[in-house]
Amino acid sequence: MSRCVAVVGAGLAGVTTAYELALAGFEVHVFERGGSVAEQASFAGSALLLPFVPGLAESASSAPLSWRWRRWRANRRTSDAPATLAALSQLGLARTAELRHTLGLDDETTEGLLVALVDAKRVAAIEAQLEGWTALGLRPELLDADAARQREPGLNADAQLAGALALAHGGAGNARLFAQQLRQQAQRLGARFRFHTTVRAITPDGAGLTLRHEHTPPADAPTRAADREAGDTQPHPAGPQDERFNAVVLCNGLDAPALLGRRLPLAAMHEASVTAPIRLLEAHPELGPKAGWVDPARGIAIARTGQRVRVTGGLAITGAQDKVAPDFEALHRDLQHWFPGSVLHQQVQQGQSRRALAADGLPLLGASGSAGIWLNLSPGSQGWGLACGAAQVLATQMAGQTPALDLSALGPQRLT
Repeated sequence: MSRCVAVVGAGLAGVTTAYELALAGFEVHVFERGGSVAEQASFAGSALLLPFVPGLAESASSAPLSWRWRRWRANRRTSDAPATLAALSQLGLARTAELRHTLGLDDETTEGLLVALVDAKRVAAIEAQLEGWTALGLRPELLDADAARQREPGLNADAQLAGALALAHGGAGNARLFAQQLRQQAQRLGARFRFHTTVRAITPDGAGLTLRHEHTPPADAPTRAADREAGDTQPHPAGPQDERFNAVVLCNGLDAPALLGRRLPLAAMHEASVTAPIRLLEAHPELGPKAGWVDPARGIAIARTGQRVRVTGGLAITGAQDKVAPDFEALHRDLQHWFPGSVLHQQVQQGQSRRALAADGLPLLGASGSAGIWLNLSPGSQGWGLACGAAQVLATQMAGQTPALDLSALGPQRLT
């Protein structure tokens, strides 16, 4: 069994993978070009722990015609993948809850997730799918408008609402805080994190892989070991360095194809976010959401984490290198529509995430097809909900054991 493993990327996928590999007894080295964990795609994304529900997948306000064509073709060949992804999301949510409990993680979690149904047409569409979702083990619950408002008393009384779909085990939390705390647990198990370190190439070398990396700290990076990021206290020699590993796990999103050495049909999915403190008023204690609120009609998600509210939306799909100008004002308007006067807008933080998205919108998990290289990429909007389950199954596979779930339907070979 391969015992020395490199993990490239320290977002949610990389941190959870490092933890599960270290727990399984691997020697783990994590390489991250940024200065800490969850600084990029995992930093400003949705705060939702979202189960995968077929038919409720994210939609983008813009997407190139070529990508839509690839997605149509890819979806014709992935009949088993939605059921696999639904099972993986349930496994992931259960594993997240288990880690929170056993490790004492506190990521400002809130329990509960409702999907807004703004008219009778949307209610009817959901009713037609309830039986199929129940067969997948998703335990959906259809609420009328009054029941939905009882669960979220801060909702705007004037906003049109015909009902809501309640999703079991869903909720919200601070994904970056979760990643930071889990990283500490991975370090206690022996995992090493190397920040400001970019992996340049991966080369097969007999029975293993040679990984070329380069430490490139910013000009203001601390030089004293006591001031460096915890777990990154070793001196770093200048220039490119070669290091040998038995296996490598790529968790670095859009940068993965260059290291894999072959093309993957990945697009960039952009999502904007605004985060603001909730307004605390004794006369109006119900201001703001209690947990997670999703509005597919507006393409937004609203989540309560501690004393803050995060709104995400404005999904757009582009080529891997393209950029999108976020519309933050639209997110403010959507929050005001559902939860008026609930936050302190003058203290808002704006963000934008950019994630890898496969042609069929599903993750790329498992063996890459190149000896010794594994993938944990492209989770879409279910990123946090899938992260812990995907990492656990992947670590079990790499240990040569039978995982709780067969991930072959989510492997990269489906897209070739």
